[in-house]
Amino acid sequence: MPKNTWSLLTPPNMGAIAIIQIVGDVQPVLCKLTNRSTWKHGNLYLVDIDGIDEVLAVQIDDRLAQVMPHGGVHILRKLTERFEELDVVEIDEPQFPEAGDSIEAQMLAVLAVADSPLAVELLLSQPAKLLGASCSQTDATRSQTLNHLITPPKVVLLGSPNTGKSTLMNALTKQDTSIVHDLPGATRDAVGARINCGGLVLDLFDLPGFRDSEDAIEQEAISIAKNIAKEATLTILIADAEHDWLTKTGIDTTSIKVATKADCHKRDDADICVSAHTGENMQQLAVIIRDAIVPAEVLQDEGPWFFPGYSPTEE
Repeated sequence: MPKNTWSLLTPPNMGAIAIIQIVGDVQPVLCKLTNRSTWKHGNLYLVDIDGIDEVLAVQIDDRLAQVMPHGGVHILRKLTERFEELDVVEIDEPQFPEAGDSIEAQMLAVLAVADSPLAVELLLSQPAKLLGASCSQTDATRSQTLNHLITPPKVVLLGSPNTGKSTLMNALTKQDTSIVHDLPGATRDAVGARINCGGLVLDLFDLPGFRDSEDAIEQEAISIAKNIAKEATLTILIADAEHDWLTKTGIDTTSIKVATKADCHKRDDADICVSAHTGENMQQLAVIIRDAIVPAEVLQDEGPWFFPGYSPTEE
């Protein structure tokens, strides 16, 4: 084990604040890392890391400290380089001295990287449920579903050109993520965004319309899009009054049918009819998407969640 190590306690994607844990002979590391030369256990200081960021830092005890910089990717990259200069080695073994036992420590480790808000309360309740528990097949199946709360699942929008996929994508992400144009094939490449659907964070992809084309670049984009679709947990099939559902997709995943442009015309064969322009049924769509991936009965089940990284203990 290296003399001094550091671990990222927060998800590695961009966020407002990151939490970095330093383990080892931490006071010399803090003095070299920041503009402060004296540290008192438990005191929180606002300090500068030269050329990188102004951060909050605390020395918890002789062997443990935490540094809280802004969570931007650029800042974390610069801090990684600075730690290398100081011979502080990155490891993926965070410590949780506040944990009452090893089960709670494992829970806190996965809680630190969970992307979905729905994971928080569920994870906090697990130590009591996991103590002495054995994993049945039912538990394993439920846990696999709940694991989508830790790592965002992939969801794809799939439909013929001009069915309103891109407009729907923009409405769900609340920004101009996709190209909106009346020309068939305007969405030539898969466009992705991370969104929150009723507490479930997922990666949503607007795929180019699957169609025949003599454009080699477009066909390559469609091939890539099909690979993304095959990895998806959920497929959202899109159609409007003038276009039918895609049936020969070659994709074997759970799917829901969403009829777009409901302000103009509705379809009777859809799971839900929405209008991205007026907002009709958009909140309901978010709930349907969430429930299709993590059903309400799974969230409400009182059984234990054998979350990623959990291993049974003798406690």
